[in-house]
Amino acid sequence: MLKKILIYIGYFSLTAALVVYFYLSGSLSSKASKETVCNNINVRILDSATNRFVSKREIKELLQKEGINVGESKIKHINQYELEEVINNGTAVKTSQVSVTGRGVLTVDIVQRKPIIRIETVNGGFYMDNSAYIFPLMKNFTSYVPVITGEIPLTIPPGYRGEAKSDNEWDSKIYKLAKYIENNPFWDSMIEQIYVDKKGTFYLTARVGNTEIIFGDIENLDYKFRKLNAFYNKVIPAVGWDSYISVDVSFGSQLVCKKRS
Repeated sequence: MLKKILIYIGYFSLTAALVVYFYLSGSLSSKASKETVCNNINVRILDSATNRFVSKREIKELLQKEGINVGESKIKHINQYELEEVINNGTAVKTSQVSVTGRGVLTVDIVQRKPIIRIETVNGGFYMDNSAYIFPLMKNFTSYVPVITGEIPLTIPPGYRGEAKSDNEWDSKIYKLAKYIENNPFWDSMIEQIYVDKKGTFYLTARVGNTEIIFGDIENLDYKFRKLNAFYNKVIPAVGWDSYISVDVSFGSQLVCKKRS
């Protein structure tokens, strides 16, 4: 009986000692973490193989402007949510995730925006991405997407960043056409430039051949591209790339081809 009592006392003493140990170590660890200084910034561009709009250096400089300095800033003073908002709104970043470790490492994971068209306006060039977000061209990288120029009745303020206006007819037209091209690998690789005249007629320029594509408006988009597909897959193989100066898909079910003189 005495032996059992001693065993129980031993277990109780050990348990109590462990509770005290973990409490004290946790308390000390919590206190230490509050005083931990940011000793490293680790920026990871997760899609750097496809886009290079944003550099690690740019993100670090942006953090420095927000008062985040290696060797000085305390982890407890870093508002991760606010930093994400600053990064997302001030660059070509689509999403960012900021996290910190108990050892003072600040990690920033970046996913960049993916342009689907480049818009040239009187106020400069802009990209529109696959979520209809508009942002200015970047000096350090050019995305090879279709370029739309001409008499576009669309006013974008200089340096504008933000969602395209869903109630704007031309925002919607450009996005609809660009999104269709992006979703079709053949046209994505084929269409190089888009021109809009004063009447609102769209003209497409292909990367291959010298045939002007008169597209009209963007109504019946899928049907017009199917007609254009027939031109490239049936007509061109039979007559050659330089036989026609233009192909017009804007007339109902007709495919109007104009021969080169």
